[in-house]
Amino acid sequence: MIKKIFNKINSIFFKFNPSFKANNNLTKIGTIYGGYDIYNQNLEKPIILSCGLGEDASFDIDMINKFDAKVIILDPTPRSKVYFNKLKEKFGNSKNTNYDESGNLNPDSYDLRKTNSKNLIFVDKAIWSTNDTEINLYFPKVSSHVSLSINKKSNYSDSNSLKAKTVDYSTLLKSFELKKVDILKLDIEGAEIETLKSVLKNNILPNQILVEFDLRRKPSLKTYLMLRKIHKKICQKYKLININKKGDFTYVAKKFLN
Repeated sequence: MIKKIFNKINSIFFKFNPSFKANNNLTKIGTIYGGYDIYNQNLEKPIILSCGLGEDASFDIDMINKFDAKVIILDPTPRSKVYFNKLKEKFGNSKNTNYDESGNLNPDSYDLRKTNSKNLIFVDKAIWSTNDTEINLYFPKVSSHVSLSINKKSNYSDSNSLKAKTVDYSTLLKSFELKKVDILKLDIEGAEIETLKSVLKNNILPNQILVEFDLRRKPSLKTYLMLRKIHKKICQKYKLININKKGDFTYVAKKFLN
């Protein structure tokens, strides 16, 4: 009971809800569960680094279908790799059913007629602040859940973990010879703050950053201050234009809003 009261107080006083001015040029891409709101201007064959797949690729596939995107997916989760291989088997096929909000989409629900091995690429690594190292990712206690987390939490196992190989943003730019990144999507269960610190040091910055801040789910003075600090850092070059109902942030480089 005391813990519930304490959590309620924290959610009232320390929930990180920065102000933003809503933008009319927003488009919802993908399912509610796996989708994001993007700034739909200046998107000409966009290059997307999509970090975190799980078992819902609706954002990635819909970006290919609607904007002729090239999507590089990063996810070290074993189930995500299996899931991607199921999608790969169906490249070129039309859909036979519709999306749902299960978080585990039927591979037959995607329109994959435009998707191929050149515009949808899978990297079996975790994006992180350093390259070619290993980080521990913890499995959820509930076996039906797919996402692994860098943080030990009450709903994650202390003993069951995966050592994931890492790659940093600058190495990805070099490896894929990228001269631009239109969208960086981060759904990486606690690794986003350290990753963003590293990303922001680069000369080639993403034009949009779509991010789910995992710490926002556990409001406290400590998490509030951490989130405020990284938000302030991002806002030196970006403007926050949306926080959706799921809690995903959409940042756009200021140069595209002028």
